[in-house]
Amino acid sequence: MKKSVGILIVVIALGSLLAMALPFLGCELQEWPEDRWPQSRNTLTNTGYSTSGAVKNADVDHVKWTYDEIDGMIASCPAVRYDQFYIGCKDGNIYCLEKDKGGFVWKYATGGAIVSSPAIAGHKVFVGSDDGYVYALNEEDGTVEWKTSLGGPVRSSPAVAYGKVFVGGNDGYLYILDEDNGDVVWKFQTGGPVRSSAAVKSHKIYFGSDDGYVYALDETDKKEIWKYKTGGPVSSSPVLGGDEVYFGSDDGFVYALDEDDGKFLWKYETDGPVRSSPALGYGDVFIGSDDSYVYSLKDGKKGGELNWRQKTEGPVRSSPALAGHHVYVASHDGFLYALKEDKDGRVVFKYELGGQPDSSPALAANKLYIGASKIICLKK
Repeated sequence: MKKSVGILIVVIALGSLLAMALPFLGCELQEWPEDRWPQSRNTLTNTGYSTSGAVKNADVDHVKWTYDEIDGMIASCPAVRYDQFYIGCKDGNIYCLEKDKGGFVWKYATGGAIVSSPAIAGHKVFVGSDDGYVYALNEEDGTVEWKTSLGGPVRSSPAVAYGKVFVGGNDGYLYILDEDNGDVVWKFQTGGPVRSSAAVKSHKIYFGSDDGYVYALDETDKKEIWKYKTGGPVSSSPVLGGDEVYFGSDDGFVYALDEDDGKFLWKYETDGPVRSSPALGYGDVFIGSDDSYVYSLKDGKKGGELNWRQKTEGPVRSSPALAGHHVYVASHDGFLYALKEDKDGRVVFKYELGGQPDSSPALAANKLYIGASKIICLKK
C-alpha cells in the first residue's frame, strides 16, 4: 500500500511538471520563475511567454503605478528581476525603478537614444545605445562595469548565455562579447544592420539582418550553420519552439523554418511589413504586422493556418507577450491591447498609452509593465 501511494505521488508530481512545460515542449532553458522577465522576450529562445498570472483589467483600480519623469518615448522592453525594474528610453537614459512601487532607484545616461532592451544576468544589466556602445551596468547602483564600442548604433537587444553577450550592431555584425569584461570574443558579418535580437539554444545562435537573411551560427565552432533568404529586411527577432524557427520579415510574411538546417516549412502572408517579433505558447504563434492586425497562427511543421486576427487602428510593431491565456501587445494607435488567445482574439481591454508605442510588454508576479511617454505598471 505504501509503495502504491509513493508511486502515485511521483506520478502526480511528474504530471505537474509536465503541465508547466507544455507550452515549450522540446525547448531548452525556457521558463523563468513567474516573478521575473530578465530580457526583451523573457527567455533565451525569445518565446515572450510568462508563467505570471494574467492581468484582466486596466481600470484605475488596476493601475499599480506610473512613472513620468522621463524626457522621451520608450521603445525598449522592460526587464524585471527581484525587487527592481529596468528600461531604456529615447532620452538616452536607462532607468532602474522599484518593481512594486515605481520609486526611482537610479538612472544612467548614455550618449544616445536607447531602443535596445536591457538584459539582466549575474549582477549586471546589459543594454545597447545609439551612441554605439554596449554597456554593462551594476544592477544595484548603475555604475559602469564595462562598455564596448560596436562602431555604430546598437538597436539589437542583448542575450546573455554561456558567459557571453550576443548582440547585433548597425555595422552589419553580430557580436559575441565576453560577459565579464566586454572583450570581443568573435563577430560574424552580415550584409546589413543587425537590429534583430538573437535567440540562443544548445550553443546555437539565430538572428535576422537587414540584408534579408536569417542566420544560424554555431557558438562553439564560430561558424555559420545555415542562412535563409527572405524578400525584405528582418528586424523581427526569431523565436524557437520544438524544432522550428519563427520570425517575420519586411516582405510581409511570417516564416517557419527547420531549426537544424533552415529548410523552409511554411509562410503566412500579412498585408504589411512584419517587424513585430513572434510569441510562442498554447500551441500557437502570435505576431503583429504593419497592416494593423495581431495574428494567431498554428505552430509546428504543418502549421501556418490562421486561428484568428484582431484589428487595431495602427501598425503593430510591439511584440506580443503571453500570460494566463492572454495576449498583450501595443499598437501605433496608442493603445495596449489584452486579447484572449483562444476566443477569436476577443479584446479583453484596451489601455491608452498615447503616442505611437513600439515598446513591448513584460509580465512578472501578476503585473504587466510597459513604456510609452511614461512607464506603466498594471496589476492583476
